[in-house]
Amino acid sequence: MEICMLDPLFSPYFGGTEKVVYEFGKRLAKKYGISILTSQIPGTSPYEEIEGMKVYRTPSIYLKNLPSFMPPPYTISPLLIRDLFERSDADIFHIHCRYFYYLGTLLSIKYFLRKKLLLTLHNAHPEGISLMTDSSAALYDTVWGNRIMENCDRIVAVSRYTKEVTVPSYLKHNAEVVYNGVDEKHFKPRKRSPIREKFVVGDAPVLLTNGRLVTQKGMYYLIEAFYSLKKDFKDAKLIIIGKGPLKDELGSQCFRLGLQGSVHFVTGIPEDELPLYYNAATLFVLPTLWEPSAVVLYEALASGKAIVATRVGGNPEIVNNKCGLLVPPRNSCELYNSMKLLLEDEKLRKKMEKSSRERAVENFTWDIAAKRYEGIYKDVLS
Repeated sequence: MEICMLDPLFSPYFGGTEKVVYEFGKRLAKKYGISILTSQIPGTSPYEEIEGMKVYRTPSIYLKNLPSFMPPPYTISPLLIRDLFERSDADIFHIHCRYFYYLGTLLSIKYFLRKKLLLTLHNAHPEGISLMTDSSAALYDTVWGNRIMENCDRIVAVSRYTKEVTVPSYLKHNAEVVYNGVDEKHFKPRKRSPIREKFVVGDAPVLLTNGRLVTQKGMYYLIEAFYSLKKDFKDAKLIIIGKGPLKDELGSQCFRLGLQGSVHFVTGIPEDELPLYYNAATLFVLPTLWEPSAVVLYEALASGKAIVATRVGGNPEIVNNKCGLLVPPRNSCELYNSMKLLLEDEKLRKKMEKSSRERAVENFTWDIAAKRYEGIYKDVLS
């Protein structure tokens, strides 16, 4: 079985979608032919093999400065169709971004190469982010996104929420859910973490979050809630892993609130070091306004962390009441109350930490996700 996956960005660029493709792809590459057709971004070669996957990079224009409703980066690949035909030995073409592949891609795969086509919906239909983001995404799906889904032999959604709000009712029979996952051997509980020493926090409470610094991630509300929390826990620290256009604005917010010595913005963390940040945390917090299926929640679960997250999108499917507390979005007061409760009630927090690890190992590993995709591929080809 030969599978060609299409993702506009791939390693060494790592966003949520790229991590998903990398993790389940390298597992399937042990048994099947897996190739990745992606954009050639600065500093990458046209071809290389990564973990058994054959990575082909098509010449592209790399754009980093885009309107807020189009999260950067974005690529334009004028030779994509040429390189697509060179992958004609694939049995299945698997698209991982409905916002990048247009009529030429669809016609080439379905009607010229006559191959099977899959689509994974890594992003749900946006709701409540901003008028521009919500309306532009709705228009896109009406004009084109639904056309892609109509031509797919199978649609995969990363959560039940994503399936319900994104897949048209007349196509839901052809859609199923495969949750994202985590490497439970990489992300696991550890008794000590050098990250605490790095930030000189000692035994102080450490709150951790991980996400792009964009409106969608709700960082403003977390910083506001943390300001209230500092009145109860004066030595508490907040570590924010991520980068994005709101970095300066969020930094200014911290300065206005007198938190500049207590909030640390961190970027460029090597993949091997990332689990140590989770290990250093007392709580993991995700204040996002909209989230189809956050990989960072799976990482927090596997690391054995109690979680405070917003009750939006796919979050309630990942974090149940045994693992953490769910709060309304855009509500700093509720964020504060939940964080305070878990910091004060150590018995409850420890109970949640144990449940989090168990939930991740039993339900959300990359091995489980890879096995589900393998079954879908075989079913489509049969």
